[in-house]
Amino acid sequence: MNRQAREQKSRISFALKTGHIEFSKKSYLLLINPSEDIDTIFLKSNQISIIQNFYPVYKILLDKGFSVSPKSTGNYKADICIVFLNRSKYATLNLIYEGLRQLKPKGLIIIDGLKKNGIENIRNEILKSFDNINSLSKYHGKLIWFKKRSIEANIEKWKFQPKTLNDGSITFHGTFSSNAFDPGSVLLGETIPKLTGTVADFGSGCGYLSKKILSNHLISKIDLIEANHDAVTASKKNIRDKRANFFWDDVNTFKGGPYDTVITNPPFHLSRETDPNLGVKFIKKANSVLKPNGALWLVANRNLPYEETMLNCFKEVQTVVCQGRYKVLLGLKPS
Repeated sequence: MNRQAREQKSRISFALKTGHIEFSKKSYLLLINPSEDIDTIFLKSNQISIIQNFYPVYKILLDKGFSVSPKSTGNYKADICIVFLNRSKYATLNLIYEGLRQLKPKGLIIIDGLKKNGIENIRNEILKSFDNINSLSKYHGKLIWFKKRSIEANIEKWKFQPKTLNDGSITFHGTFSSNAFDPGSVLLGETIPKLTGTVADFGSGCGYLSKKILSNHLISKIDLIEANHDAVTASKKNIRDKRANFFWDDVNTFKGGPYDTVITNPPFHLSRETDPNLGVKFIKKANSVLKPNGALWLVANRNLPYEETMLNCFKEVQTVVCQGRYKVLLGLKPS
């Protein structure tokens, strides 16, 4: 079995089968940030709630019949909470904080993640505030579990707090470019000329590009489409303009349009591995929602191979700028 196949095996199922952890069908389970390939072991539970803020995964779990919310909906009083690692250390610590808040006294919290995604760092952080911590290494990852105390350690520092950037905009840990404006987005914002009409911002993040473009009064409306619920929350606070419409949605299945212009700094990884196909899908989607004379403005790392897709989707394609690690591509008149 190769490494990737082993990484996809369930540490929780292994821990249950070997008696490291246990829970009954009567246990109320709360899962935070699970993947769409949810462990079938959870299907045996009579009571299960899920918190998932990434829209494509949220929608898949919803379609499978689970009770899913993008954020905590109140006091779940769960017997067991299982937190699945976020790529951001601080976002994961916030998920653990939320999980502990939703547990019954002496409830069990379990944290699951791969070593390459930072589970050891999370364990080290937990050990600063808790003792009697159990852990199990398996399938290139680790499970960590412990019981909630009647008096909790001081973990308020793990609570989600917005980060303020230099223009007053806010972001949250776990969102795209949460520490500073992304240089690619800045380059695209500086390159795009004054636009007119209707605009869609694909993968709008915390709203940097849309906010910049809305300084132009010739824009009649802009739709911000973003899959990360925390980023949508931030963009609503960052943009106070009646022309802006906010959508927590998957760009690839979004039903809006047609538009005069699409702007995008598309994602190129959901895990730590690069996946250019994510950007390819954004280009194809732009082709389908633009007006006959519409335009796509896209920024990407210079090494990402988007030109062939652009040529297949647009009658005219230009490389407008190459600067540092980035390039700005323009597609005119969808084919």
